[in-house]
Amino acid sequence: MPKFSVKKPFTIVVGVIMLLVLGFVSFTRMTTDLLPSMNIPYLIVVTTYPGASPEKVESSVTQPLEAGLGTVNGVEAVSSTSNENYSMVMLEFAEDTNMDSAMVKVTTQLDQMELPDTVGKPMVMEMSMDMIATMQVSVDYKGMDIYELTDFVDETVIPYLERQSGVASVNPTGLVEKSVEVRLDQDKIDDINDKLLTKVNKELAKAKKKITKAEDKIKKGKKELKDGKKELEEQQTEKSDELANFSQMLDQAMANEAAYNAQLVSLKASRTALKTELKAYKDNGIVSSYRQLNEAFSSMKAAVAGEETYQSIYQAIYAQALPAAVQNAVTSAGMETEVTAENVETILAGLGEGAEAITAAIKEQAETLAKEQVAEMEAKIPEDIKDAIDHPEKLTAVKEMMEQQGQKEMADGLSTESLQTIYDIVNTRIPQIETELANLKVEIMTAKAVVDQMEESIAEAKKNYTEIEAGKITAAAAFGAANAQMASGEDALKSGEEQLKEAKKSYKESRKQALENANLDNMLTMSTISGILTAENFDMPAGYINEGENQYLLKVGNAYESLEELEESMLCKVDGIGDVRLKDVAETTMIDNSGESYAKVNGNDAILLAISKSSTAGTSDVSERCKKALHALEEEYEGLSFTSFMDQGDYIGLIIDSVLSNLIWGALLAILVLALFLKDVRPTVIVAFSIPMSVLFAVVLMYFTNITLNIISLSGLALGVGMLVDNSIVVVENIYRLRSNGVSAARAAVVGANQVAGAIAASTLTTICVFLPIVFTGGLTRELLSDMCLTIGYSLVASLIVALTFVPCMGATVLKNSKEKKHHWFDAMVNAYEKILRFCLRFKIVPLVISIILLVFCAMKVFQMGMELIPNMGGNQMSVSMTAPEETTKEEDFAMVDQILDIIMDIEGIDSVGGMTSNSTAMLAGMSSGESKNFNFYILLDEEAAKDNNKVKLDIEKKLASFQDQGCEINISTSNMDMSSLGSSGLQIDIRGKSLDTLLAISEDMKELVSKVEGFENVSNGQEEGDRVIKVIVNKDKAMRLGLTVAQIYSELTTGITVDTDSTTLTIDNQDYAVKIVDDREELTADKLLSYKFETTKTKANGETKKENHKLKEFATVEDSKSVASISRENQVRTLSVTAETMEGYNTTLLARDVKKLLDQYKAEDGYTVEISGESTSVNESMVDMVQMIALAIVFIYLVMVAQFQSILSPFIVLFTIPLAFTGGLLALLITGETLSIISMMGFLVLAGVVVNNGIVFVDYANQLRLEGVEKKEALVETGRTRMRPILMTALTTILAMCTMAFSQDASAAMGRGMAIVTIGGLAYATLMTLFIVPVLYDLVFRRELKKVELGDEDNLME
Repeated sequence: MPKFSVKKPFTIVVGVIMLLVLGFVSFTRMTTDLLPSMNIPYLIVVTTYPGASPEKVESSVTQPLEAGLGTVNGVEAVSSTSNENYSMVMLEFAEDTNMDSAMVKVTTQLDQMELPDTVGKPMVMEMSMDMIATMQVSVDYKGMDIYELTDFVDETVIPYLERQSGVASVNPTGLVEKSVEVRLDQDKIDDINDKLLTKVNKELAKAKKKITKAEDKIKKGKKELKDGKKELEEQQTEKSDELANFSQMLDQAMANEAAYNAQLVSLKASRTALKTELKAYKDNGIVSSYRQLNEAFSSMKAAVAGEETYQSIYQAIYAQALPAAVQNAVTSAGMETEVTAENVETILAGLGEGAEAITAAIKEQAETLAKEQVAEMEAKIPEDIKDAIDHPEKLTAVKEMMEQQGQKEMADGLSTESLQTIYDIVNTRIPQIETELANLKVEIMTAKAVVDQMEESIAEAKKNYTEIEAGKITAAAAFGAANAQMASGEDALKSGEEQLKEAKKSYKESRKQALENANLDNMLTMSTISGILTAENFDMPAGYINEGENQYLLKVGNAYESLEELEESMLCKVDGIGDVRLKDVAETTMIDNSGESYAKVNGNDAILLAISKSSTAGTSDVSERCKKALHALEEEYEGLSFTSFMDQGDYIGLIIDSVLSNLIWGALLAILVLALFLKDVRPTVIVAFSIPMSVLFAVVLMYFTNITLNIISLSGLALGVGMLVDNSIVVVENIYRLRSNGVSAARAAVVGANQVAGAIAASTLTTICVFLPIVFTGGLTRELLSDMCLTIGYSLVASLIVALTFVPCMGATVLKNSKEKKHHWFDAMVNAYEKILRFCLRFKIVPLVISIILLVFCAMKVFQMGMELIPNMGGNQMSVSMTAPEETTKEEDFAMVDQILDIIMDIEGIDSVGGMTSNSTAMLAGMSSGESKNFNFYILLDEEAAKDNNKVKLDIEKKLASFQDQGCEINISTSNMDMSSLGSSGLQIDIRGKSLDTLLAISEDMKELVSKVEGFENVSNGQEEGDRVIKVIVNKDKAMRLGLTVAQIYSELTTGITVDTDSTTLTIDNQDYAVKIVDDREELTADKLLSYKFETTKTKANGETKKENHKLKEFATVEDSKSVASISRENQVRTLSVTAETMEGYNTTLLARDVKKLLDQYKAEDGYTVEISGESTSVNESMVDMVQMIALAIVFIYLVMVAQFQSILSPFIVLFTIPLAFTGGLLALLITGETLSIISMMGFLVLAGVVVNNGIVFVDYANQLRLEGVEKKEALVETGRTRMRPILMTALTTILAMCTMAFSQDASAAMGRGMAIVTIGGLAYATLMTLFIVPVLYDLVFRRELKKVELGDEDNLME
């Protein structure tokens, strides 16, 4: 390769030009992100269960989900949390699992699972780094209030940002959302009730008046009868018996007339009352509702039984069963073809005659199953209302179908009780009324005919009275008959009195029922009004009407267009009252949520925008586009201001600038080292050109292997700069040495490169081998380090190719006239080194003891050092989270937040601060957890304060200490993009077992145990916030005696605690407003719970029904308790975690060791385990991975050196430099006070491959000298003198390249500082010790002389 490069320089020039072009294009097109693209193999399944306790959620939802989802292919672990109202199940998949495929499998499995009816549909979410917002930006506009700002942001800002390329979503916080509230007004309803009652009272008064008249007539008849008797007696005395008898008959007739008149009035009053009741039922739409419900049930049943339903089910079954049947046939035939839905027809066609039998069998099976499913679905739908009442499960099925069709509000209005009431009215009461009216009609006609006849008879009697008077003798003869008629009159009056009594009773009952019906409270409920408004706010196309060649779209209805139109909605019509409209019974107002959330920036109202990028877009690109868009908006709208509180693009830019700066400075320092050691510009220029060539080569390889520019890959590139010049330095130094010895430039370039080609190839291979074990690691370690390892590997491969092609080519041209110059200071240093080396070779024990003592010292210190996963990264963006005390009101919380904003703003170094309400975790599940008590504060620092934001953090902690004393929980983060959060979670102790009570008891012991260890704070088992539970215990026997079941009691109480419901959506001027119905007139509270009244219907022995009211306390009791806040499970075992936060200045892993000692002394009950997890476990697992990587790397390095040296013993001499490097790296960490982290361990991994390079060069050259006949010690001294310069040059270039990262004051430098310090310390110490320890070990190990294997003429080996 060197020979080809020297002979054909133009080919190399062309290659360089192509590399420059490809490198530039690759670099400009590479995606920039904060971290590497990480595949997070987790899925989260969230399922809502409204009203359920954590225990109920666990048994009814979580456990079935765990059992079903745990069998999904690829699932390695299942963990869950059961909270009040919802369940969260986390599935951990095997690494490299295709998460899109996993999502499909999980969704399919969920579709096949059966959960309780009231459980919501499970929601599946994939965990991804893209879930973190790319930017957090606040918006404020001078001169605009929060309402105007909301409209502006919603109509202008958000749509503009969403149009930017790469933006997936823009989620606002603090927007004022307007809605329409329809609040039922009891005063208005009472006014209508009073009018209705007045009308009913008037009708009742008329009936009462007629009954009174009838009573007067009966009284009058009695009086007349009495007088008639008296008169008859007098006539009997004074006149003849005949005249008295006639008078008696006349009086009896008049009494009968009065009695019948009274009866007639009573009958008419009863008829009026019954008609009033019947009209009320019809006006209220009871009959039409009954008919519509029956028709709806019939329609639903017909739809299910229809051919279309049958065909859809048949086709689905057929499509599912056919591939399986064909697969069985194929398998039976000995074929290994996989049958899918796509190739089943093709395979079936190839089966020949057997295809028809398979198809026929599947069709027959599909027909049978389809018919069974249709019959089953048809059986679930009630025939009519009666069927729905008798079979509640059918009603439940209908309600589910209605909810699936978007008719949830109407479905909620259907209940067994409401259907029973309608059914009783239509099928019992109305027929009864109609029968009674028909009977009354006949009775009234009969009574009226009798009265008319009696009046005629009495008139005729009076007319003939004179004649009778004259016929005394005749009357006397008929006296006996007159007495009989008088007695009959008395009987008739008694009968009239009985009928009047019955009329009064009927009047009272009719009056009571009429007064009960004269009340809109029962008719105008939330569900009724919601259903009416939803049905009236309707505007839908019904289809097309054809008229000749013209076609017209038929649209039905018109939606509400204004608030006034909504208020004018007619709810019902009442005779005598008129139309009852919404405005007559409720107050309709436009409300907003401005008082529900908090959002301010620097004391002004603001709105926060969380901008998220799409998964395929680059973070920096999206950030840059959004910044330009925001700037354009500020330019366009004067007074508009945006404040960025979190921007991943800023962090990426900071990191990229820092790494590129370190890279450039490292390259410059490497060139300075060359100039210092060689004192010649020309070889320095060669190496200087090789650096960008190698970097661009590595960039091209990164681009084509989809590695992004991120903090990890760029750190690897920066580290690679120090190592990639090593190969070029070795080649240039050897060419330069040969050229100085008089060898021609071209020959020196070829020979010099060939002489070291094997050594630098081996050195490169050993360094690459260091990163090879990354493939054996997993989890976060592999995700984080793979980019760095590949980048370094690319850099080294590129440097090797450049060193063997570009450097010889350029050296043959540039070094034509080169002459070696004198280096007096270096020669003096070499002479001093020779003396010390000879001393060490004479007294070998001295350097060995010193190195061993330092190694043991460092090994002991390792176990006393704190460890962390990823170091903290500062910056100019901070955040504070605050949780207000539970007992404070919303207004008090907002006032407290205002105070905190003012306090933070006054702290020196803070430029801007914004505070806003934080969404709770329950919102993820779609469940409202009430008023949020969580607030976030985003802080921007000025440039000076950003250099040490820990000082600002301490100031904030000090100033906010008083709020913590008041019960507030405050947490401060020094970075909005703190990468340490990937593994840092403080201490966590997991307790596993079965009984929840035992777990809670053990957790209290653990809390007490952790509190004993100084350095932990906020110790919690997560159960402090369990809700108060009021449990209603129903006496089922007592309740059933009253006709109540537990389900009915639940339904009644659910209705009682529901004070609002969403109805419809009102669209005004293209703005949508949700319409909410509120009825808090009789809101159910805990104090009123036992006094809640239930209306029951009691049936007497004679079949009559009677309505009664009974309070809850008559058949139930109430118990107060406290539920657990949540129930966690891991692999279907209950787990309770005790957590603690690590205080500032303490290390979690060190404190965890103290906790472990206390845990070893704790004895848990049988069946229960207690173990430490959390941050310390994550750190230990990552460290174990890193140690395994280093151990494997050493094995690979050894094998490479065996191949290089052709010796099993020689590599051990070089391998001893690795513990020397570890000693130096640990000493550097101890001196600088840095902790061990996965990044600093990466430095040890790098050292394992780098430090052996110098040893390889040393041992290889010593072997060459010995083979030439030089005595062993002299060969070692000569090797040290000759190879000292390239060894020091290669070491210094790497060390100086790392110094820029180690001493950088950039906020992002903290991420790579540990690795740089380890590399600097390890390489410096190992290089120094290599020059002394390797010769000593070589002298101790190699006792025999080396012999060169003579093969003769290589071209004539067979001779």
